[in-house]
Amino acid sequence: MTLVHDQPALVAVGQLSRTAGEHREFGEQHGTLHPRVWEALTASALPRAAVPADCGGLQWDVPQILAAVREVALADPAAGWVAAIHGPAGAFLSRLPAQVARDLAGAAPVVAGSSLPVGLAEREGDGVRLRGRWPLVTGAPVMTLAALAAPADASGTAAPRWWLVPRGQLAVEEDWDALGLRGSASYTVACDTLVPPAHSISLTDPPLADGALYRYPLYGLLAGCIAEVARATGERALTAFATLASTTATRYGSGPMAGQPAVQTAFDRADGRLRAAAGLLDAATGTAWSSALAGQVSPGQRALLRTACCQMAEAAEQACRTLFDAAGAAAIHRAAGLEGCWRDALTISRHALVAARGHQLAGAHHLTATTAREL
Repeated sequence: MTLVHDQPALVAVGQLSRTAGEHREFGEQHGTLHPRVWEALTASALPRAAVPADCGGLQWDVPQILAAVREVALADPAAGWVAAIHGPAGAFLSRLPAQVARDLAGAAPVVAGSSLPVGLAEREGDGVRLRGRWPLVTGAPVMTLAALAAPADASGTAAPRWWLVPRGQLAVEEDWDALGLRGSASYTVACDTLVPPAHSISLTDPPLADGALYRYPLYGLLAGCIAEVARATGERALTAFATLASTTATRYGSGPMAGQPAVQTAFDRADGRLRAAAGLLDAATGTAWSSALAGQVSPGQRALLRTACCQMAEAAEQACRTLFDAAGAAAIHRAAGLEGCWRDALTISRHALVAARGHQLAGAHHLTATTAREL
């Protein structure tokens, strides 16, 4: 059930998209979004989209969250990547008792995090001493709360738990320097702090908050948002290629590059890959969401959803690579836009949720009926 479809919230997402598009180059140059984009993000509905209504959140439908992420990513994939992290991360609070979640959320929560279980969590009195350095915390400049993974016991063999730590207890290291998604400010954060045991969650535990949003697979929602950034990046590449092909004269022959059979073939292959992956993604998402509305998403639907997210990331990377190669020397100029799409798509495809691990989990279900809890 969608609790909020208010027009001001949707207008704020549109404003975020416009601002992100206007300042995309700033992110490319500085490794962080323009201050106006960060301001527009925190003012938009996205950081509260998946926060439970009991915590003052919006508790949007899954399709609405995905559509908002895609809209921002079409303007700027780096800003879309930030939206893809902050948008669904509010659902982490659905795993906490309502009062604990309200206390942690505050008035305007912006949740970020790192899934790498590289920290240490050790009992200390009535609390837990959490210490370590966690890389790749996207959107760190505006987060109010970080979810940081650490082993649940000293042996490191148990599934990790995620510890929710307020921004004031964290040190941020501005060390983001990656090939793509340059503006996303995916910094390293560090802490050595005492955390109440109640401030930790397992993403594979059942939610404590009610609603179809929380019956939808959480890993599927997180991967779905990433897949939407990949889709938008592929679509940006198609647009950039079409413009470049129609305006670039060939060195040998007459007329623009768009008239070459090889160029036409490459465009159609890229377009076809993206359309096929998008069709699977939309179908898997729609089926899973319908089941969440009705009550429960089946293991088979979870597996197909993960497959679709991985397939979308792969298709976007392949499409961008195909178009970049087909454009020849014309593609190397940053103004053409193709090299940026290729870099972003390559970076997106490396995220664990849409990389080989996702395919393996889905394949294990199909072949052995083994349904991993993180599927």
